[in-house]
Amino acid sequence: MNSGDVDAIITQNVYDYYTSLSSYHIFPAQNRSIKFSVKACYAAFILLSAAVGLNSPDFYEICLGGGSEYSYTFLRRKYNTGETLGPYTPGIINCAAHLTFILSWTVVGRITLTKETDNGTEVVIDWTDPTPLPIHGVGVMTAWGAEGIWILEHIRK
Repeated sequence: MNSGDVDAIITQNVYDYYTSLSSYHIFPAQNRSIKFSVKACYAAFILLSAAVGLNSPDFYEICLGGGSEYSYTFLRRKYNTGETLGPYTPGIINCAAHLTFILSWTVVGRITLTKETDNGTEVVIDWTDPTPLPIHGVGVMTAWGAEGIWILEHIRK
């Protein structure tokens, strides 16, 4: 689903555009991680929110395949008021194939995103927030004209 021209930099209440995983009785915040695959040409977003239903101004937003030539990965904190990471990551996602990622976080603020490759895993983001937000909800979307297909692995405890 393409949510339109939205992201945390320009959109008030951007969380309203995300599909909350709790709506499907998936609660990755309980395990502090989620494994997912996405097939999209660009602009695949994950939201880590302070609210189970995502309706909170306190969140982290991760964008895969954003920016110039859709070749960057961004991590934004709370309406871009905190640190924004933007490593150059060409080919981070793919129009023709599902690529698999593991996103994990700790209560002390460390957020890690790894991508599965033929040779194992590759670290895309490894960042620690000095003033971490509590994460209770997770959402996904594609935006900026991109269509995407998401596969979420969920292990119920």
